[in-house]
Amino acid sequence: MAEKKQILVLGGGAGGLITGNLLAAHGYQVTIVEKSDYHLFQPGMLWIAFQGHSPERYIKPVAELVKPGVELVKGVVSEINLADRLVRLSDGREYSYEYLVVALGAAYDYDAVSGNKELLERFGDFYSGAEHAQRLWQSFSSLREGTLVVAAADPSYKCPPAPHKAAFLAAETLRKKGLLGKVKVVLALPFVHEYASKNLAEIIAPKLKEAGIEVRTMFTVESIDVENKKLYSLEGEELSFDVAALIPVHRGPLVKVAPEDAVDDDGYFKVDKHTLRIEGYDDAYAVGDCNNTPTSKTGVTAHLGGEVVAERIMGYDAVFTGRTNCPLVTDGEALFVISDYEHPPVDVRFSKFKRLLEDMFIAMYWPSLRDPEKWSPLFRAYFEATSPEKLAQLGW
Repeated sequence: MAEKKQILVLGGGAGGLITGNLLAAHGYQVTIVEKSDYHLFQPGMLWIAFQGHSPERYIKPVAELVKPGVELVKGVVSEINLADRLVRLSDGREYSYEYLVVALGAAYDYDAVSGNKELLERFGDFYSGAEHAQRLWQSFSSLREGTLVVAAADPSYKCPPAPHKAAFLAAETLRKKGLLGKVKVVLALPFVHEYASKNLAEIIAPKLKEAGIEVRTMFTVESIDVENKKLYSLEGEELSFDVAALIPVHRGPLVKVAPEDAVDDDGYFKVDKHTLRIEGYDDAYAVGDCNNTPTSKTGVTAHLGGEVVAERIMGYDAVFTGRTNCPLVTDGEALFVISDYEHPPVDVRFSKFKRLLEDMFIAMYWPSLRDPEKWSPLFRAYFEATSPEKLAQLGW
């Protein structure tokens, strides 16, 4: 048997772990570089911020999520030289590779919107980590009257239903505390409708109204006056709040890349959307939130992209379809936003069964990262059964 290639994976999130562990399971030499000791299940921040869950439910040591034989390196990636096959860490350590997988995720630019950094320090948010999610819970749970605003600074952000989930979970908490009405929940969106796609907006809008959530469309946050508690939109409107949580502007990873034209103007790696190869390089891939594929930035796309990259490195002609499977939960119900490159989001229905499916996916999250080769057949069966092409004909 030929000697297996040396794989260098940058990032220990879902995409990096799936790719690295799959390759390690097939005998490849894998090194994963990760800056943190802990892996955070990012959707869990919504439950921390708006329902008071303990962060420990959504955090595990990265070391427990890598297979035996995988070299786990703690460090911050500072420079990637694609031409020289060289990666440099902030402390000066250097790593060469035969195949590179960049899975560094997106970065948050809190300076892009005036006042965003001050808002984060004052109230927290549900994007930048468990500590800030806990701060948002403290801010939100202390409200007895007034207005909670959930808003976005840009139409492109991780997990398109995230602000809707935030509003629904907040309304559920207020209802249980008997405060819904005394505390108003306002969802401010940078879209023409209640969701980015019109057909789903028509399905989601009645649920928002039923939950008592006020929606402000075409409200793209441009600046924030934290002292006077006002949001100002790019469209020229303003919105008052007592507590506000803003989804920050997203950028590509904060790392120096050579050549510079391997990333776009926002810092995202330019890739072939079907193979996830970085443009111009046969030995380098970018998985998940750090690339410029024309699909949603979600855990599912990172997971499926990681599988495709692992298979391509192993010599298979795997293709990334841009498939999404974004859950949107309400009080006891859920739907999944399902699409791919060839199909826009299909019409789907809210149901209690889908909320159960969401809870099941959360339970399977950790073992699927550690042993993706064992869980892949189950996930593939699900994604095949719920393909956009089939659902567009059948409904779900």
